Amino acid sequence: DWCISRQIWFGHRIPIWYRSKIKNEEIETEIYCGIDPPPGDGWQQDPDVLDTWFSSALWTFSTLGWPKKTDDLKTYHPTTVLETGYDILPFWVARMILMSGFHLGQIPFKTVYFHGLVRDEKGRKISKSLGNNIDPLDMIEKYGTDAVRMSLIIGTVAGADSKISENKIRAYKHFANKLWNVARFILQNIGEETLDDGFLDRNQYDEELRAERSKFLEDVTKDMENFRFYLAAEKLYHYVWHRLADKIIEESKPILENGSPEEKSRRRQFLLHTLDKLLKALHPFMPFITEEIYSKLPGNSGKILMIEEWPTTTNY
Repeated sequence: DWCISRQIWFGHRIPIWYRSKIKNEEIETEIYCGIDPPPGDGWQQDPDVLDTWFSSALWTFSTLGWPKKTDDLKTYHPTTVLETGYDILPFWVARMILMSGFHLGQIPFKTVYFHGLVRDEKGRKISKSLGNNIDPLDMIEKYGTDAVRMSLIIGTVAGADSKISENKIRAYKHFANKLWNVARFILQNIGEETLDDGFLDRNQYDEELRAERSKFLEDVTKDMENFRFYLAAEKLYHYVWHRLADKIIEESKPILENGSPEEKSRRRQFLLHTLDKLLKALHPFMPFITEEIYSKLPGNSGKILMIEEWPTTTNY
C-alpha cells in the first residue's frame, strides 16, 4: 500500500479496465489493459493512479508541452545538469532516463549531481518520530533565506551526508550581516564614483591585491565548474570575512582618509571592483542580499544581478 500522504490526487490513472459477467452461475471478472476501453458495455477503469515515481519519471519532457513539439521542448530538452539526492537514483533518475529514451530517444541530462542526506547535528536522520526536524520556513523567518541556503551548501560534499543545526544557520546570518557592513563601508567611501576598467595608475601593492583577487576568483570558478559548490562557498566566505573585511578594509581606512587624491582613487576603484565581483560570485549562494546590494552600486542603471555575467579577472 502506498502511504496516503504520498498519494497523487491527479496523477496518471492506471490503464486497467474491469468488467464482471456471470458464467456458469458464477461471477467472473474480465481484465483489460489499455488507454481506451475495449469494445462492449460494462467496462470500468481502475479509479487509482500510478505512484509518484511513474509520473515524475516523465518530468523532463512532460513539463515542456510534450507530446506536442513545442518550442520549450526543442529548447530545453535535453538539459545539462540534474541535481538530486543519491537515495532516489533507482526511483527517479534511472526512470527518467528510461522514459525519455523510450518516448523521445534522448538521454534527458548530461550530468547528475548527487547530494547526500541532511542530518541533524548529532548525525541522525531527520524524522518526525525523532522530533529533530528543522522547519526551513521557521529558519527563514528568523535568519533569512540566504543564511539557510549557505548553511545547506557549506560542508556538503557531493554524495556525502551533511549536518544541519540552528546554530549553523545562525552563523551564516552573521555572515550576511558582515557582507552588508562591508558593502556599506565601500559605498559610503566611494561617493558617486563608478567602475572604471581603464584605471591603470597602480603601484606594486595594488597589483599584488589584484593578482591575489584574480587567483581567488579563478579558484572559485574552477570549483563551480567541477561541482565543488561547498568549496566555492567556503572560499567566498573566508575572502569576504577574513581577507576583505578584517585586513583590506582596515588598511584602506587611513588611505581613504589621509592618502593623496591618486591613492584614494586607486583604493576606491579596487574596493568597488572587488565588491562588484564578489556580489556576482556570491549570487548563486545568497541571491537576495547580493541583489539588494547590487541595486545600490552607483551607475548600475537598474541592472539586475541575476542576469549579469560571471565575474572575470581581466578588468581592474
